[in-house]
Amino acid sequence: MQIAGTTSQTATTAATTTRPVQSFGSPTSTVSQAGNVMRENMTSHYQRLYNESCSRYPYVDRVSVGEEGNVDFIYQFTKKRYAPKNHQNISIYHTAPDIIGPPKFQNYGELFHLPSFFENKWNSVNKDVDMSISPWQNEELIHDRAADDICQNGQYTAQTKKNSYICIEFHEPVYPIRVCIYEIHNPGSVIQISAQDSNNEWSKLWCKSPHFVPPTSRLFSPPLSHRRNFTTKMLRLTFENSSPLSYTKLDAVMLIGTSELILSRKPNESLTNLLKRINSMYSSYHDDVHNLTADLKSAHLDIVHLQQNFSEYCICESDIRRVSSKSNLKQKISQEIIPCYEQSSHSNYAKRIKLSSDESKDLSRCSLSALPNEMLLKILNYLDLTTLCRMNKVNNRFNKLTRDPLLYTRLNMRRVTDKCIMRKVFCYFTAIRCEFLRQLDLTGSNFDVNDFVNFLDNCGRNLTHLKLSCCRVDLNPALLKISEICKNLKELNLSNCRFIDNKGFSYLEKLKNLEHLNLCNTGINAQQLCKILQKNQRMRELYSGIVISKEAVLLELENSCRDLEVIYLHAPCLTPHSISALANCKNLLKVELTFIGFLLSYPDQYLVIDSLFKLLSSYQNLQEVYIEFAFLTEYQLELLAQCKNLKKLFFCQVMRRPDHTPDIYSVIFEQCPNLQEFCFINCDISDQLVNEWKKRYPHVSVYTYNKY
Repeated sequence: MQIAGTTSQTATTAATTTRPVQSFGSPTSTVSQAGNVMRENMTSHYQRLYNESCSRYPYVDRVSVGEEGNVDFIYQFTKKRYAPKNHQNISIYHTAPDIIGPPKFQNYGELFHLPSFFENKWNSVNKDVDMSISPWQNEELIHDRAADDICQNGQYTAQTKKNSYICIEFHEPVYPIRVCIYEIHNPGSVIQISAQDSNNEWSKLWCKSPHFVPPTSRLFSPPLSHRRNFTTKMLRLTFENSSPLSYTKLDAVMLIGTSELILSRKPNESLTNLLKRINSMYSSYHDDVHNLTADLKSAHLDIVHLQQNFSEYCICESDIRRVSSKSNLKQKISQEIIPCYEQSSHSNYAKRIKLSSDESKDLSRCSLSALPNEMLLKILNYLDLTTLCRMNKVNNRFNKLTRDPLLYTRLNMRRVTDKCIMRKVFCYFTAIRCEFLRQLDLTGSNFDVNDFVNFLDNCGRNLTHLKLSCCRVDLNPALLKISEICKNLKELNLSNCRFIDNKGFSYLEKLKNLEHLNLCNTGINAQQLCKILQKNQRMRELYSGIVISKEAVLLELENSCRDLEVIYLHAPCLTPHSISALANCKNLLKVELTFIGFLLSYPDQYLVIDSLFKLLSSYQNLQEVYIEFAFLTEYQLELLAQCKNLKKLFFCQVMRRPDHTPDIYSVIFEQCPNLQEFCFINCDISDQLVNEWKKRYPHVSVYTYNKY
């Protein structure tokens, strides 16, 4: 596997410009104008930083210490990254291309979805069982081809575990006081942070503690429980072994450190605990011992406050050495500079610092029984079903809490292949426990259809979302029950369910509120699909394989589903009439096009495809386009570039004329001002060109993957 794109405009700019240095003057004075600028920068750093903003980093703030010296607080983002060439970790594959420089993602605290690469062709079922009540996935969890190569029959080799890390280099060596990781997808996968010393040895700064992680994007700053007394500009992030369903993506990493080693004035307080104490003044989340930036609005304000009141909280190690060297003034200086260390030698002080470095001894502890029911329910909401079932045996209180129907609005029981287990699961959930069940995911599971029908009869009347993808059972009886009782169903996924006959599809005509329907690889015909569309005129997303490109289906979409937002099209099946019908679906946000079967020898097909791209250029709301197995001309690319609101563009095995260079795609970068992601899979794009694009268009994340 080859990952392209290892530099960014950010790193280049920051490395060649003079560092901006701000001085706070006396640390005991009032907040200066520079301090206000610093506060503004730190509270808004998670917003998008492009162009002129990139030159701010590394950002240096100088704090005066006593009468003789000063300490620099240095804020910097990743300059370079190094990933093992033979790594097989999917998290590294998705993280490495864009970890350099400031963050690009804007909406931290919200869900982020990685691109899905042509679901209908490459979707497969992972063998890892997933049973949980976690939030519903709004998009399909799809395996791209890179992920399929990494995952070998659901097993991971020893080499995978050995190389599950990425090394990142910063601009200047510092004494680390904070490492802030910008996690935008599946947070919680980083399990260790290490720093490299001058002897190229790695020392641990932090290792993972078990805790619950919500699925939303976040800024993660773990307490550095193993602070080191050496400077470093190299960090190593170690990831958990990831699967195609659990990999993470990092957007950036910020290292905050000082030019000198600083220590807390309290003898038994580490610097991390000091920052926690200050953090409590700004954030209501200060009890979260696992993340010092849980409150996005107050991120890093504890460090800013420390800078502004440095002499009140901290002392430099150099001051201690200076005190020790002046033995004749030791008592006087100790009282003036280190009041709380009177008659204390440097060696005794070092011993106290060593004893206080173990953060695990100072972490606040709380008994679960002391928490209110509302908070316990929030905690229980993140447990997998197996653990949740065990919790009801702890005591009477937890027995009642685990029966709360608000815990079971979502059930994920994916890839459970044992019918006996599924029967027990269905029996466990009664009508009382699942009173508010809305979303059910049984993707890839194996069960007795009669057990499922009984479960639906007891718990399925309020379902709005149902996923049965890749279930290799006769679903006809289940579809009959669904059509009878699931009157509020909005989403139904039956992709790769090959044991549904015409009678089973006819039951779907009784549903009237479907908005998202996936019938890929099911064998449904155009006539049956048209009848379903006639009854479900609120349809917004439709996947049904090649049959959707039939002229009869597209004409029905024109008549019944003009609010359609997402569609998958098989280009060789399109006709001039069907393209004209699509012109009335003006709200399309996402279009997937496959050109498999396109015959270069038929000139008429070129005219049809040109008409299709003219149609795409007319969609004012179009944001995502996926194209695979295509031969695109310069004219078609210019038409595509007219989609001014385009945000994501994915090319898979897209070819160009021999006399055209790969830079022909630059027209997309230049004319699509809102473009955020451009992905090339097996498109013969060189690393050098990707790096040039990243320098010229730093606001666009460029991904490449070349298998062949």
